[in-house]
Amino acid sequence: MPSIKVHKPGLCTTVQDIGRIGYQQFGIPVSGVMDEFAFTVANYLVESDKNNAVLEIPFLGPTLEFDFDATIAITGADIQPKINNQEVKMWQSINIKKGDTLSFGRLKTGIRSYLAFSAEIDVPVVMGSKSTLLKSKLGGFEGRQLKMGDIINFKILNFI
Repeated sequence: MPSIKVHKPGLCTTVQDIGRIGYQQFGIPVSGVMDEFAFTVANYLVESDKNNAVLEIPFLGPTLEFDFDATIAITGADIQPKINNQEVKMWQSINIKKGDTLSFGRLKTGIRSYLAFSAEIDVPVVMGSKSTLLKSKLGGFEGRQLKMGDIINFKILNFI
């Protein structure tokens, strides 16, 4: 199964999508991405469904090793992304190869960045969403932020 390994988790990296709509009367907040525009553009750039889950990266980015070829896009706050220590541009499609390591530099502007994939993050859909709700330990990757050593599995959507 295609996956990425988390070498460094970043500050509070979580799986997010557009959120849970229609559960507020039960005390479940919408949750989901904070910057809907950056989220939407990221998914557009990797040609995936507009609600495909992404990694939301606040303040400090993770270090991720890919074990499959994929197209990614990084949008939102300028967090100086690098593939194998070579800077790459944000707000565009980026091809990444099996064995490549994606890391991030210092946050230059903004607070949250979004990492979208040409594959689907393989986590359960809970109440219509893959979004992480940290307070309730609900959704996302085991209901929590990423931590060192995590393996995030994917379902392939597009072939490169």
